[in-house]
Amino acid sequence: MVCKTRKLVRVTKLLLAGLTVICVSWIASVNEWHARVRWRNRQVDNDHGISTMRTIIAYSQDIREEMDRPSPVRCDRLPAFPEVPSINRTWTADSSNYGTWQRVTGTKVSIYSAFYDDRTSQPYIRILAFFHGRNASADQTLFCQTRSLDPNENSVEVVAAKPLEIWWHEWDVQSTDIDYPFLLSCPLTGPLNGPTLVSLVTEPCLDPTNAHPLKHSLKRNQQKRIFTICVKDLNFDKDISQNLIEWIETNKILGVDIIDVYIGNISKEIESILQHYRDAGFIRLFHVPIRNKPERSLWQRRRDHIITYNDCLYRNIQESEFIIPLDIDEIIMPKTANSLPELLKHLVKRGWNPKEYSAIMIKNVFFFKFMQKINKNYYNYKNKSKRYAKRDDVRIRYARSTKILDENNSVHLFDKNKLGNKNSVDVNELQVYYENYNSRCGHDMPTSKLMTHVISSAFISPIGFYSKSFMVTERVLTAFNHYPLASLGTSGFDGWPAPFKEVQLNHYKESCNATVVPECELYQRDVRLDRTALRLRKKLIEALSNSICT
Repeated sequence: MVCKTRKLVRVTKLLLAGLTVICVSWIASVNEWHARVRWRNRQVDNDHGISTMRTIIAYSQDIREEMDRPSPVRCDRLPAFPEVPSINRTWTADSSNYGTWQRVTGTKVSIYSAFYDDRTSQPYIRILAFFHGRNASADQTLFCQTRSLDPNENSVEVVAAKPLEIWWHEWDVQSTDIDYPFLLSCPLTGPLNGPTLVSLVTEPCLDPTNAHPLKHSLKRNQQKRIFTICVKDLNFDKDISQNLIEWIETNKILGVDIIDVYIGNISKEIESILQHYRDAGFIRLFHVPIRNKPERSLWQRRRDHIITYNDCLYRNIQESEFIIPLDIDEIIMPKTANSLPELLKHLVKRGWNPKEYSAIMIKNVFFFKFMQKINKNYYNYKNKSKRYAKRDDVRIRYARSTKILDENNSVHLFDKNKLGNKNSVDVNELQVYYENYNSRCGHDMPTSKLMTHVISSAFISPIGFYSKSFMVTERVLTAFNHYPLASLGTSGFDGWPAPFKEVQLNHYKESCNATVVPECELYQRDVRLDRTALRLRKKLIEALSNSICT
């Protein structure tokens, strides 16, 4: 009888152990390492039949941290102290030390930067890296060796690194020879107390051949900035000086605190403008992680940009409440508020909660240059049957029957003389600013794009298509140029769609180019009279009158 009882107990223990393994495996499969987007408690408008993003249920932060408690590896000997390369990411006109990467010996992995992350009770080291080839992350386990730079401390902590691909497999399924952006996360047994060095190795106790110093986090009670704009890989051979100045001054008016710009290839004119604003403390300049090369495909360049955006994110996790990924042809335009900080207060009343959501999603509105040449109720071109978009030679047909809609979607005939009726400013009141600019610079002030581009596409991009977002740095794990890809403690990210009545993304483009060609017919079918930016007219003209001369 005793034997039968013991046998029954043994079988019961085995069954419970097996059930535990199955449950833990299931939990592990639904975690932050499989990034997907999640919308909660809100129905997103999608009347046009365009699929946006998936919905995945999250799990608790407590479970995430329980799973990520580090299991340090013991070594028989202390790994050798690595050579620490001198890397300066700050851009200057005469510097050549750009985008320095370090290879992990014996792998196809290259490391760009490393950061200390103590946003949760479980501290991490986050490493931005490229893996060459599909499924490269499954080929080999990597380990983080972390050591203090204090000469009195002689120890190394070694833990396995968890790889997270910063990409969605639905994008670009055809390419084979690829560099994939990854975030490698190494949980620590405790917080860092001073300058620290991290290295990646293929075996726990190997002597490292790479090293990244970690910037210690700011004190928790230190005042953060609110808004930091991240500008990816600035590459312009032509002179865009006036557009750049207007974009910078507009963001200053709107209450942006600082702009982080990653420099690729720019003209001397742009260089002088950026240095002017850097000297004024409004812009920080960094080298791009990867130089723009013609042989890299469009999809690969998009992967390259992801390293830039995540470098900007992790630079700011302790410095700024939000990062905003923007290009210099995009302006986030409040409609009822006078600034972005004021807009936040409006959005809180509408349901925004930074403790519940990790990003505020903002709908995109295209202001194509060709749309500004309207005469009455059709596009006034010499050749009205066909046009070639200037940038990418994309052929688009424009119909004479195009409707002109006002802000209330009412059809009307376009009348340029009525543009100033709403948000208007007395021209004589502005004359002093034009005269001021002329006397300082010796020529007339260039025409403002924001003040002259008042015709937009009537088709508003659905959430998830060309949207931009305010990303909450306390919650975002990985980012790309439209919205987060993953957040801390969730299986995706909680995106909150901002009401279109409160804010929109003004997107100023020359033409309907290769990036939006599938939907060109939708975007050019009808147009709208959109005077949202005119409310900034007086402040912008005054700012431009005092800006750097071009």
